[in-house]
Amino acid sequence: MTAEAVPSTTDDEQSAPALSPGVRAYVLGVALLGTAVLVMVCLLHIPQTDWSWRRTGPGYLFAVLLFAGELRRMLVVRRDGDSDRLTVSSTFAVALVLTGPLCLALLSQCAATAVDDLRQRRGALRTAFNVGQYALTLSAVHVAFRVPQAGPLLDVDGGTSVALAPALAGAAAYFVVNNLLVGIVFALISHQSLVEVLREDLRVHGLDSAIMLGLAPIAAVTITHSLAFAPFVVLPLLGVQRNARIASQRQHESLHDDLTGLPNRSLFQLRTERALTQAAADQGRVAVLLVDLDHFKDVNDTLGHHIGDGLLREVAQRLVSALPDLTVARLGGDEFAVLVPDPADREQVLKLAEQAMAGLREPVVAEGIRLGVHASVGFAMFPEDAQDQQTLVQRADIALYRAKENRNEVQSYRPDLDPHSIQRLSLHGDLHAAVDSHELHMVYQPQVDASSGRLVGVEALMRWSHPVHGPISPEVFIPLAESSGLIAPLTRRAVDWSLAAIGVLRRQEPHISIAVNLSARLLADLDVPNWLSQALAETGLPNENLTIEVTESTISADPHRAMLVLAQLREMGVRLAIDDFGTGYSSLSYLTRLQPDEIKIDKSFVQNMRTDANSAVIVRSTIELGHALGLTTVAEGVEDQYTYDALTALGCDRIQGYHVARPMPADALRIWWGTAPWSRWHVPLGPSGRRTALVLGSPGEA
Repeated sequence: MTAEAVPSTTDDEQSAPALSPGVRAYVLGVALLGTAVLVMVCLLHIPQTDWSWRRTGPGYLFAVLLFAGELRRMLVVRRDGDSDRLTVSSTFAVALVLTGPLCLALLSQCAATAVDDLRQRRGALRTAFNVGQYALTLSAVHVAFRVPQAGPLLDVDGGTSVALAPALAGAAAYFVVNNLLVGIVFALISHQSLVEVLREDLRVHGLDSAIMLGLAPIAAVTITHSLAFAPFVVLPLLGVQRNARIASQRQHESLHDDLTGLPNRSLFQLRTERALTQAAADQGRVAVLLVDLDHFKDVNDTLGHHIGDGLLREVAQRLVSALPDLTVARLGGDEFAVLVPDPADREQVLKLAEQAMAGLREPVVAEGIRLGVHASVGFAMFPEDAQDQQTLVQRADIALYRAKENRNEVQSYRPDLDPHSIQRLSLHGDLHAAVDSHELHMVYQPQVDASSGRLVGVEALMRWSHPVHGPISPEVFIPLAESSGLIAPLTRRAVDWSLAAIGVLRRQEPHISIAVNLSARLLADLDVPNWLSQALAETGLPNENLTIEVTESTISADPHRAMLVLAQLREMGVRLAIDDFGTGYSSLSYLTRLQPDEIKIDKSFVQNMRTDANSAVIVRSTIELGHALGLTTVAEGVEDQYTYDALTALGCDRIQGYHVARPMPADALRIWWGTAPWSRWHVPLGPSGRRTALVLGSPGEA
């Protein structure tokens, strides 16, 4: 390990961590002690050394090779993603110490180090430490080599012979002292134990160091014998350098995303763990931001994966440009993460998140198409929101989910988000298994003709009976299915079950229709008309007996494609209904563009008719508007006789709600209808327009 682990203090490397007083004192101590040794050796050796080529020729060659090796370092990637630079100069530095003169070895190594640091624009403190630690390391090699031979430690010349055991001792001294001096700095900065740091050093480049240092005695003997043998010493080192480069490349690939070049999930976790360790020691903070693109699957499905890949690369570049001093990682798919070490407060993190969003808002042009980049951000902080890496990322994900759910761009974690989101995280995995099990089933809620009480249709509704959590609301598991890509197989299964059930019920009531809901993601799938047509043909159900219910929000998610799909369905003869009519902002415009067959008045207005005059006016106006346009009107959420009578008096065509019947399985629906023939439901209106008898509810209804 070399001094690459010591952070720079230059102005051009603002992202480097500031040195604590203890680290700074240690670095200065090593620099001053090494400089003192260098000066003392030079003062003693330079006047007494024979600098002739005959005597010092091999030393000059070693000095040149040392200088070249120092300037051509090998990049070695550590397991935590940081990089060290291993240099072949260690072979020639040790060989030069073994053959002498020592002052030439110290001057060559320190000069090469200073030149390399200057070229890399490293700070003055770092350069001073590097010079000092190399001076101490090579001096330790000299002592380890001389002591076994009982020779004078300050002898000017190393002699012409190299003893094997002392030479190996000198090489070992280089490895121990060099790694120890630098390892202490790294341990102090990263708050790791020195043992852990040295163990990682040994794992990363222990073998390469052993090979290069082991070649030092061979190089000393060979080149001292004849300079012509120098190539035979250099070639093995070039092989070591090549192998190290390949290993470094593989390690880098294992820690980085191959599409964007950003750190991957593994490296992000390692850096987050390290940031948390340092924050805990310094009583600081750490924040994790998760960024997720909206509607990215639509880009892949419509334009192809190559366009999607290009979009991901562009998003990666924009995030790095917007947050240049932070770790930006790609966790997978269209999800990115940002690590913010030591933020001042939550407000600063919020500003960073908004800064990232601002960098993403500019549209991306792909194959002549301008693509809007929409994303959501959720973030959590240590120590306020979580105490460990796993919980911190999980709670950032909880905040991200709420941001996507509420269509907010940025959402900070709050404890009140936890209960719903923890269940969501648990159910997310269970839903995959539920699709292929018997946990999912269909129920059907009757729609009756308001004037006659006759059954005219049913709405198909999916239910999930979880083996642990019990019944799961569609408001919970439908968004889960959409976000996980399960909505398509879920909808296909619901349609198949519903068409099979209505086929049996049509034996009792041939004209009965069935309504099914389509989500926004399915409504943007141009293949939907094809598989719906095939499903209708297989069951023999006339196209006009199927009603597709859509909401204004599902249409507005992707209006262009939604209109194409709905136009094809209308051409097939399938009926179209606008569900929850009146709750959006563009109902009237959709009435003209969509040309539906019916509108369903949202239950929030229907249930408030008795107590809220405005709701009553909205219901009456909607019925009149629907009739003026030739549309069937359906009232949802009818739960009492008063509301039923009021809707009938207003001319509403169909009634749906608990007062008629609750949603029930197909078998129960057949029994219910068999025990309540239409003649028992037909109750004529009196002179006042009010019904003269109650509508029967389903058996067992409270």
